[in-house]
Amino acid sequence: MSAGHLSEEDYISAKAAVWRATAILGVVTVVEVAAALILGPKLPKILMNSFYAIASLAKAFFIVGEFMHLKYEKRAFMISLGVPLVFLIWAIIAFASEGHSWFLMNHPK
Repeated sequence: MSAGHLSEEDYISAKAAVWRATAILGVVTVVEVAAALILGPKLPKILMNSFYAIASLAKAFFIVGEFMHLKYEKRAFMISLGVPLVFLIWAIIAFASEGHSWFLMNHPK
């Protein structure tokens, strides 16, 4: 067998994995949309936004792990990608908080 060709079993397994991943992402997305339509007007915004953020992060980690094959990599490599991501998220939150504080100082009610 030449390099780059999948056996029939490998192809069927890979195809099943893609469909399984699509189903998982679809279910999470449907739950997000249903929550927005049904619970969105009834629950506090902070709770709904937190739910959306957590669901989106879960989908992002799943996509990175499954489709970018990161879950098959060594732990040190995953940490070398994860730590900068944590600092990036921290920086976004810090800058947004600082910008909000600046806005409130310069535009008093």
